Amino acid sequence: MRKLLDFDVVVEPYDGGYRTRVVASPAGEAQTDFTLPFSDEGLENLVLKVVGSIGRARRKVRRIEPQESRLIEDFGSQLFQAVFSGPVRECLGRSRIAAENKDAGLRVRLRLPGDLANIPWEYLYDDEYGFLGLDPRTALVRYLEMSAPVQPFPIRPPLRILTIVSAPTDIPEIDGEKEWGKLKDELDGLVRDGMVQLDRLETGTLAELLPPLRQNEYHVLHFIGHGGYDEEAHDGALAFEDEDRNTRLVTGRDLMQMISGHRSLRLVVLNACEGARSASDDPFGGVAQALVRRGIPAVVAMQFEISDPAALVFSPSFYQAIAQGRPVDVATVEARKTMFARGHTVEWATPVLYLRSQDGRVFTRRWNQEAERKAREESERQEAERQEAERQARQEAERQEAERQEAERQARQEAERREAERRAREEAERRAREEAKWRAMLTPMIGPIVLSVPLLILAVTLLSGKRITAALAWVVFASAALGYVVASVEYRRRRRSGEPEFRRGIRLWTFALEFLFAWFLIYAIIQLNFAGLHSKAPHNIPLLTILAGVGALFSASLCLRVLAIDPEERRQMRPLLPAFLACMAVGLGAAAIGYTHSLNVDALNKIGPNSYKIGAIFLLAALFVNLMAPLVALARRPSGKNTRGMPDAGMSGKRT
Repeated sequence: MRKLLDFDVVVEPYDGGYRTRVVASPAGEAQTDFTLPFSDEGLENLVLKVVGSIGRARRKVRRIEPQESRLIEDFGSQLFQAVFSGPVRECLGRSRIAAENKDAGLRVRLRLPGDLANIPWEYLYDDEYGFLGLDPRTALVRYLEMSAPVQPFPIRPPLRILTIVSAPTDIPEIDGEKEWGKLKDELDGLVRDGMVQLDRLETGTLAELLPPLRQNEYHVLHFIGHGGYDEEAHDGALAFEDEDRNTRLVTGRDLMQMISGHRSLRLVVLNACEGARSASDDPFGGVAQALVRRGIPAVVAMQFEISDPAALVFSPSFYQAIAQGRPVDVATVEARKTMFARGHTVEWATPVLYLRSQDGRVFTRRWNQEAERKAREESERQEAERQEAERQARQEAERQEAERQEAERQARQEAERREAERRAREEAERRAREEAKWRAMLTPMIGPIVLSVPLLILAVTLLSGKRITAALAWVVFASAALGYVVASVEYRRRRRSGEPEFRRGIRLWTFALEFLFAWFLIYAIIQLNFAGLHSKAPHNIPLLTILAGVGALFSASLCLRVLAIDPEERRQMRPLLPAFLACMAVGLGAAAIGYTHSLNVDALNKIGPNSYKIGAIFLLAALFVNLMAPLVALARRPSGKNTRGMPDAGMSGKRT
């Protein structure tokens, strides 16, 4: 149920016409002047046509003609455009927007002068919203402002309704019993649920009303019967029964004398004809107005004659809404909408609500205090449980979120650590590759350069035919010792590393270098004559001859060994290794022959001097081949790196 905001409208005579003043609204105040868009005669013709259609409905001839439906729309539209024009229309529009922003509606409270009280204001028609009397967003009530404010009366269910069915025998009979039965049937569900208690007086006399009001606390008085308006007496009246079941006219003032003092009675429903009509010079002259004036907070009455079918629809719908806790003005709109939906497209505006309550509430529910306390405690317990469940769910969500963030942080740190390790590894590999690159470029030349020193000394000596001096012998010794150490270290390092290319080529190369450097060490020792080697050596064969011969034989055997290797494996060796070994074998062999001049062999003595030169030439050739080998290896390398990012086998050669 939406909340309703007040939109108070005062219509008052002004300068031969009328003035509309908005005295309170969500959008402030406004006013405009207007004249009625119809004459008194036109209003009477409209009422006659409406009453005529109701009479036809009463006779069940037909509901309404199309021109009659169009007639009330035109009437309501002209009345709305006249009263709600200019600034008042703009104020109404702004108030609707303000109410919508607060998810609320408007309660349009009309305060009317006596000469306008009998106009069917419920037919007010807005082209945008339709009939105001059918729109719950703009509930229309006739508001009578009194000096004493009305407070809602607290009640504990059920809502007690006292019904009076008056059917005097001297006036046309009404179908009161059918309406009473319809009312009971429609409210039976609410009665079973304990929400409504429906009682009826045994007779329709005024005296019968007193005992129930003294014995019980009733909240609603519902009258079913005839009513009318005495033009001469300028007063409305209800047709009660007397002792003989004849008509007794009871005015609003008379009825109020009977029910005054009963504070619980807050609502009166007059389901009788013309219970809402009043005199033009006395706004409280009708029955409904008199009851409101005497203190009843809300009165629902009929401004025209109402047919029995329409009356049978209005009352049950109205009380169902009241029992459901809706304000009386909203309940009136709901009942009108039900009448309209059931085909009463003219009579829905017949019920008129006169209201003194500012917010439309004339009742407030008051439950048993113990039940209310238990209900409140249960509600508080459920609310506490709900809040605790929400708190736990929130904490669990926060914990899961914290765990997720911690897992993400750890994963991020782990990824960063791995990335740092990967970068460090890549950097180390890059440095290793750079180092290997430079070592691969430099170390293949160290061995040949170191070896070239003793080879060069030996070759020059042999070419000149002179003996090696002690100084040169020490140079050969130092170079040979250095070369032997370098070759040995390289041999063992590669052997421990398990490099695949060491299996053949590098192993043979480093082994050959070790041997040759060892040979030069021995050669230098003999030349330096440590511990008198010459005096202790045999005289038939010089030591140098034996040493050169052994070197020639070993170089030749190693060369043959290299040549016998599978060509696929031979590709892993240092280029020109066979040529180097062959030159060494020939050169040392020629040197061995040259060293035999001390023997008493004529043939050898004759070729000895030439053998020195042959040996020197081949040793120089070996020196040249030795220097060219690493350069050829570098030239053979296609990419500079093997599949593992290291120098390939062709250029690896000997590394020191």
